[in-house]
Amino acid sequence: MIFFGTLSGIALIVAGVCLYFAIKSAKKPEGEVKMALWSFGALAGLVFAGMCFAYFLIPIILNHLFPK
Repeated sequence: MIFFGTLSGIALIVAGVCLYFAIKSAKKPEGEVKMALWSFGALAGLVFAGMCFAYFLIPIILNHLFPK
């Protein structure tokens, strides 16, 4: 749980940094391509973080709802 929790946290940080650079490059003239690439990076970070959360939260919730 610690390993994937750390990976998920790092993915959220990467997504935040990518989003920051996407907004920063959107304000510049002719920065559409850079904005799109940074946005793809932010989306990939959020998807990876969500998958890590789902990978842990679903089994934990199911274990609490249906104990053996």
